Amino acid sequence: FHSFGMMDFYVTLSHKSKMIKAYFEEFKTKYKIKYIDEEKPLGTAGGLKYLPPEVSGVIFVTNSDIIIEGDYRKILKFHKDNKNEITIVASVKNYNIPYGVCEIENGGILRKLKEKPDLSFLVNTGMYVVNSSALSIIPEGEYYHITQLIDDLKCDGRRIGVYPISENAWMDVGEWGKYKETLEKFKL
Repeated sequence: FHSFGMMDFYVTLSHKSKMIKAYFEEFKTKYKIKYIDEEKPLGTAGGLKYLPPEVSGVIFVTNSDIIIEGDYRKILKFHKDNKNEITIVASVKNYNIPYGVCEIENGGILRKLKEKPDLSFLVNTGMYVVNSSALSIIPEGEYYHITQLIDDLKCDGRRIGVYPISENAWMDVGEWGKYKETLEKFKL
């Protein structure tokens, strides 16, 4: 984010907040990190309700256990050009099913048999571009996920976009194996 000119960061914290703050206090940085302390866990979007009023316009929201390699300016431009309320950054995910897959109809009649199909999906990476005005519908002090915010905005007729990235541009480091793969990728 910093390499794209972003200087102000807000981190919502609950579990092990003191340890996380102590970690970041060890670094001298050109950017600022501010914290939103949750007395109780508020989900992936509940803490956004407590962003200060000066946080306005378009913001990036991201889970802390992902890395997206890409041009954040292009993602932001896509969001603005399409007049989205929220843009979900989604990764292509390819799966090979190592078996023949039966498609059935009428209670068990084979319609088609696909041998070892390759399937592709666009999956939510955990990064979003959000108009700060959308945050006003988040209930105060309640557990509320960003997927609930997206559903509520969609029900209200507001525009939700999807910005696709390649499978290799998204790293989910929330699991130990994937974390080690990412370290190897960056040679850290």
